[in-house]
Amino acid sequence: MSYLLLLGVADHALANSLRAQLSELPDIQIGGVERSSGDVVGALADEDAVDVVMVHEDLGPLPALELVRDIALRYPHIAVILLAGDPTPQTFTAAMEAGARGVLPAQPSLDELQTRIVTAGEWSRSMRRHFDASFAGPLPGRGGTLIALAGAKGGTGTTMLAVHLALAATAARRTVCLVDMDLQGGDLPSYLDVTHRRTVVDLVDVADDLNPTVLADTLFVHPAGPHVLLAPAEGERGEDVTARATRQILGSLRSRYDVVIADCGSHVSEGSAMAVEMADRVVMTVTPDLPALRAAKRLGKLWTRLQVRKEDDLVVVLTRHSRHNEIQPDFARKILGLPLLRTTVPAAFRALEGSVNTGTPLSVADEGFRRAIGQLAVEIGAVTPPGVAPAATAGGRRGRRVRGESGQASVETLSLAPWLLLILVFVWQVVLIGMGAVVAAHAANEGASRAAVGDPPAEVTEAALARIPAPWNDRASVHYGCGGGVCGDRVVVEIGVPVVLPGVVYAPWPIETEAKVVHEL
Repeated sequence: MSYLLLLGVADHALANSLRAQLSELPDIQIGGVERSSGDVVGALADEDAVDVVMVHEDLGPLPALELVRDIALRYPHIAVILLAGDPTPQTFTAAMEAGARGVLPAQPSLDELQTRIVTAGEWSRSMRRHFDASFAGPLPGRGGTLIALAGAKGGTGTTMLAVHLALAATAARRTVCLVDMDLQGGDLPSYLDVTHRRTVVDLVDVADDLNPTVLADTLFVHPAGPHVLLAPAEGERGEDVTARATRQILGSLRSRYDVVIADCGSHVSEGSAMAVEMADRVVMTVTPDLPALRAAKRLGKLWTRLQVRKEDDLVVVLTRHSRHNEIQPDFARKILGLPLLRTTVPAAFRALEGSVNTGTPLSVADEGFRRAIGQLAVEIGAVTPPGVAPAATAGGRRGRRVRGESGQASVETLSLAPWLLLILVFVWQVVLIGMGAVVAAHAANEGASRAAVGDPPAEVTEAALARIPAPWNDRASVHYGCGGGVCGDRVVVEIGVPVVLPGVVYAPWPIETEAKVVHEL
């Protein structure tokens, strides 16, 4: 789970130093660095997803404590941390009285930043729930989603699924940590082509005091995005990972990542049992054969006897599925007596063989397999369905940003309305002029036709005017013979040009059309 931080620091060197430190903390996002108290207040007005504001005591022009007090009054759900050059008890007291949630030295350590910001961020989320009923962020201290995958027996594709689910969640822009809890036979390095000297065993002794520095040194960052915590290379060292250490390690990872995927393998150990007990969702992998289905039933009953997980609190996914298999999903559901996921993973042996041998899971090109992984990730909660705002922290902000962006789009549309109206008026005026020209041409042709058969000028004029419909005939005139400046064998028709509303306003210049008279012998 990540928190959005706004920095208010006037000194460029100090701001750059803090940015460098904060960039090492995966659960802290910097929303911006403001150089004055006015900029801080303006940034808070524009961004309603800020969790923590860090203000330096030398920030001006408004004194830092006054700014803290102002933020506490305007935004009571936002936590403020004061950066003080000399954090004395008097400074701490004054900051608390102003409404700050903590005081840090101007040059804090990485651990101090992590602890203070996370504590303040959790407080901010709790307060936001009271002030905003629509806030859908996770409960403080809980963090992201922990998904445990376990195999009914060896060879059911548990590790393969764990790897591809982690990649799918990463592709959906979620922070992901893949943990190998198959402590005696875990082989994630082969699937990901990873070489790393640190494993989960290295965290056991420091499990009571985990910090970002220790985790960053232990986790391997895969080029595709997910962070990976490996199992020990020596299987016997897996016994060192106790249930208590597992709880602390997974709890720390859960508070820092949107999704934590634990590959628990097919053997029950103290550590893997704790992972299954802690998980928000437990997925058991089985293949469509009777030995695997019977093993799944035995494993479910074992977890129940050990009080690790009840049978109705886990789900089963069918791997290596094919329509040619003798055992289909409906039959497997009857045999298992356990909840079976709708999504099945197809038997893509040929497509997966090359990726496993080369350690490049992204090279799998089988569309059926990739589609099944995507659907499975959504069904077990590793990926948020399209069109649904994620429940994680980033998703809470994203939901607010969607609403903010839609409001901004409405404002921009309103600002364009006058220009759109002006364009429509111009187009309508052009249409009116064109219609006037057509009407005048028809009237002139009618007058010329009557003149050609020898009708007198009065009848010619009357016939031409009769062809002009209302409201064009309000300011229409017809000239034939010698009169009105016209002399010769032609009929001239003039029509007033209406402006926007025909019959109401007319332009000072008329439309003039003439037709030549060809006398019939």
